[in-house]
Amino acid sequence: MMFRNLLLISGLALVPTLAFANPTRETKENDFLDLVDGQGNVLVQGQGVEGVNAKARSQGLRFPALGYWSPEGHCFAKPAAGECNGVFKK
Repeated sequence: MMFRNLLLISGLALVPTLAFANPTRETKENDFLDLVDGQGNVLVQGQGVEGVNAKARSQGLRFPALGYWSPEGHCFAKPAAGECNGVFKK
């Protein structure tokens, strides 16, 4: 009984971290363009994900990003290989 309660509490504690996890791969182009057009969404460009996130923080945008995309598919490459785009909520 005690183990079951502990397991339930542990599971409930993890739910928020799963719901708000940062994207770790690029969004498909058409899905990303839909995000860009969404009401209250802001497009941010920078060098790789780190550059995009730094600019978004300086603008006071909400985290996590809704998605990332680049034509070359290198947003998550380290070191940053070029421009990356991210969409955030105001």
